[in-house]
Amino acid sequence: MKILKKLDILEEGVAGVLFVGGVAVSIYGVFTRYVLNSPQAWITEIFEFMLVWSIFLGFGMALKDNRHIQVELLFDKLSFKFKRVVGCISNLIGAGFALFLAYSSVELITLTKVQATKTIDVGLPMWMTLLVLPISMFLLGIYFLFKSYKAAKGDKKELTGELEVLAREMKELSEENKKKGVGA
Repeated sequence: MKILKKLDILEEGVAGVLFVGGVAVSIYGVFTRYVLNSPQAWITEIFEFMLVWSIFLGFGMALKDNRHIQVELLFDKLSFKFKRVVGCISNLIGAGFALFLAYSSVELITLTKVQATKTIDVGLPMWMTLLVLPISMFLLGIYFLFKSYKAAKGDKKELTGELEVLAREMKELSEENKKKGVGA
């Protein structure tokens, strides 16, 4: 768990720096284009590189924090036992897909490295820009596996949602306070 926490901090830090850097590069591009009337060709390429990297790193962060869009209409109707099974299986499928994409992207990177393709304006090797694919998909796969483990264990926050767990805890505290005569 300590390793995941350190990985989380590193991932959020890198994604944050890349996003803020991309915004700064974009603002510089607007300044050079409209104020100095001297647009720089490399700005768009660097901006896209930084923004794409921050977004792809954000996939795992969003999954880990349950921030992806979910349709829970049928899932909410299941008993807790079936939620464990369905949660475990669906996360294993997600992990398999993400790890397959990580593997496939390594083949793509190898091909672009052999072909020695470069970006147009900056001349960066194309394999460097594509390196985010295996990194982000591997992290996404790890987070899916972790979520599958939590679902198999029966983690209530994983299966019913954080808000539902908090609402239940608040209700229990309220009932305890009523029994004690607190807040009456």
